[in-house]
Amino acid sequence: MHEHVVVVGAGIAGATCAWTLAQRGYRVTVLDAGSEPGLGGSGNALAIVYPKLVDAELTPQHLQSMAYLHALERLKAPDLAEHFRATGVLWLDQPRSLRDVDAHHPWWQQHVWRLSAEEASACAGVPLMQSALWLPAAGVIRTHGLLRSLLAPEAIRCVFNARVQAATAQDSHWQVSTTQGNFRADALVLAYAGEAPLSLSEGLPLRPVRGQISQFPANLALRTTLCYGGYLTPAEHGYHCIGATFSPQDRGTDIRPEDNAYNAQALAQVAPQLAAKLPPLSQWRARASLRWQTPDFSPMAGRHDPSLRDALRAHTPRRHRPQLPPSKTPPLFVSLGHGAKGYTQAWVAADVIVDALSGQASRWPEALTQQLDPERFIWREWQRGRLWTPRRARA
Repeated sequence: MHEHVVVVGAGIAGATCAWTLAQRGYRVTVLDAGSEPGLGGSGNALAIVYPKLVDAELTPQHLQSMAYLHALERLKAPDLAEHFRATGVLWLDQPRSLRDVDAHHPWWQQHVWRLSAEEASACAGVPLMQSALWLPAAGVIRTHGLLRSLLAPEAIRCVFNARVQAATAQDSHWQVSTTQGNFRADALVLAYAGEAPLSLSEGLPLRPVRGQISQFPANLALRTTLCYGGYLTPAEHGYHCIGATFSPQDRGTDIRPEDNAYNAQALAQVAPQLAAKLPPLSQWRARASLRWQTPDFSPMAGRHDPSLRDALRAHTPRRHRPQLPPSKTPPLFVSLGHGAKGYTQAWVAADVIVDALSGQASRWPEALTQQLDPERFIWREWQRGRLWTPRRARA
């Protein structure tokens, strides 16, 4: 058994990995460049746990659907439950709304059902002009408290202000060098936000997406969370949370008044009667951060061999994958690219990683683990001829 695991990153991806490892009997050291957990994309005051609803036949094998149900189970843990508020989510109907969520849907009348505008208004505590899908078990996470509780088990040691400078494979273990010293690990998990100065993640593509969430003083009797492309939460600590902008390839984290205005306008388009009650933007506050996502929008979770790209250069591209010798690299795993869905998806990623590390049979369908496979992008590169180096060129 790999007794000691180093996890790089103390956002939701790293914290769920550390907590899951501790639950399975591992000793864990969490390294983070920040001064506390969740200073990157995981640091908004609230996060919404809800699924992306898809057609009935797709739901049983759908990543976000499975991840949502799994997250709800994990959030029942005694040390975590206090940080989740099951407000329910009303997904407001719009012209392009999903219509296949009906009596034939596998979640019907258990996890989702449709409400008329009158019923939705009664549920929300505020007047709404359109019907909605009601997800009663969905809700909001108080993120700072949850991250602290995830990292609280005795088996977990957190080292902050520890910027990772290098990670070197030495025989059967990793030597991780940071600004706070060196750490030895039987296995290594990369769960940082964005780009890290490590060649270990070469070939694992991540793209930045700026997002700004806004908060305004509580003045609505809203009881549930509203989703409509954007979202609006009930009051928490005297503020409603509304968001969020989505700006791919924008790396700025400055607060922009025009982004607050965008969030207000998005609400006005679907609920003008609520938007009319919003206080002046001068009373709003905001937070901007970068979320990192993959080119195919699915996160990366599982084992990664950093030597794979070089190994494939000697093989001519073809449809079927070549047989490669077993990797001599100590166990390396990643949980990356969760975008804005980390608080829903990271729990599945953590389970996939710890199952693979421990050698335990995975509870997840093979199609899901393949969808999450971090090396899928490297194999696609190879199959498209972008890695292969002819023998003459290698010589």
